[in-house]
Amino acid sequence: MPPPPRRSGSGALIALLVGGGLVLVIIIAVVVVVLTSKDEKSPKEYLNAAADSLSTARTVTLKGTLSSGARPMSGELTVTKGGRASGPVTLDGTSLTLLAVDGKVYAKADSSYWRTESSLSTTPYFLKSGEQWGRLNASKMTLETRQVTPSALTSKLRTAAFRTKLKPTKTTVQGRKALKFNSGLTTIYLTDSDSPVLLRYEDVYPRIAVDVTPKTTGEAINDMREQIGELKDSFDGSVRPTVVEWKKGLCSENSSGCSVRGKVRAITSSVSPVRVEVRYRLTGGTISGKDLGDCKTTVTLSGSDGTWAECRVATSEWAAWSRGDNSRYYHHPEFRVEGASSTEIQTMQSGLASD
Repeated sequence: MPPPPRRSGSGALIALLVGGGLVLVIIIAVVVVVLTSKDEKSPKEYLNAAADSLSTARTVTLKGTLSSGARPMSGELTVTKGGRASGPVTLDGTSLTLLAVDGKVYAKADSSYWRTESSLSTTPYFLKSGEQWGRLNASKMTLETRQVTPSALTSKLRTAAFRTKLKPTKTTVQGRKALKFNSGLTTIYLTDSDSPVLLRYEDVYPRIAVDVTPKTTGEAINDMREQIGELKDSFDGSVRPTVVEWKKGLCSENSSGCSVRGKVRAITSSVSPVRVEVRYRLTGGTISGKDLGDCKTTVTLSGSDGTWAECRVATSEWAAWSRGDNSRYYHHPEFRVEGASSTEIQTMQSGLASD
């Protein structure tokens, strides 16, 4: 009986190919897994990548809660590289526009806010209807804007990258997928993407909890420059001048006017001269008696000795009063302290060039 025919080698070849194919598939699968694992950023790489992105920003817009000393403040502030800031906020329950430039803090608010801020029972003569710019007392208002500039936030990201050993947790911020990094007292939120950017920043001290929007354009800086220009009509409610001495014997009976002269002094922390508009108002008979008119003059205060301020009340009311039997009258001094001089405004605007 003849031997069985030799089997073709095609079966072995197919088996080999199939086996080879399986081996090849396995190898590919392993390579894909390795590559994917290698491409996944570490927490340090995520934070440093976000820092690199933020380092090119000219401004950051912060929306949320910002520390303001003991005063609660929330809103939307735009902060430049140099720490200058502006934007609409709510301070002590009042909505206003805030402007912080070179250590000076201004607010644009209505007369009711300024009357409360100045602890006055009556509205100052220079306050009009609508909103006005005024300078806030630095002791009442401490903005930590230099801690939330683009460069400061960039530094915080790099510090967190150096210190953090925790893996981020996945969450959502501003409707976007995010990674949450908790580093001690600071919490940082980055976009969950290949090119992460800072979405939110929180800190325990100073008290900060804000959504962050970096911008590389200069529109906000131009807006800030215009706001600084508006300070030419601002006042400083934090300086309280007083009259420490009156010159007597300047008014007489049957006269067309009365000259009023007082020595004005103000206690201020400013080393620069302070320009003050002085308004003298006269009443006849009693402190709250008949209004006899007023006059204004402007003086510059420097040092603690005081400066004489004089003007003349020449009204028909005074002329009629001086011809009457009652010769008693009262002085009522009022003051409007300049919020920013033309030189200060120019300096503040020039400083924006570095931003």
